[in-house]
Amino acid sequence: MKASEIKVGSTYVNKGTGRTRRTVLAIGDEYRPAIWLGAEGSKPPDEPGVRFTQKGINHELYLSAFASWAGSEITGIE
Repeated sequence: MKASEIKVGSTYVNKGTGRTRRTVLAIGDEYRPAIWLGAEGSKPPDEPGVRFTQKGINHELYLSAFASWAGSEITGIE
């Protein structure tokens, strides 16, 4: 998905089998991940973070990483 398609309050499933669900709680600079796992000497992206819940636990990812993970938004009642 595109980063511009990720919305607060929406739930997304992963690409592939679509079994993992994540609900976006907030998007903003204050939600950037505390740890950067990029290549040595590289800098973290200059973009907002996404706070989301998965199986009742809150996590953070950079917006582009979340968008790359997301396969589709869940709509309607399932």
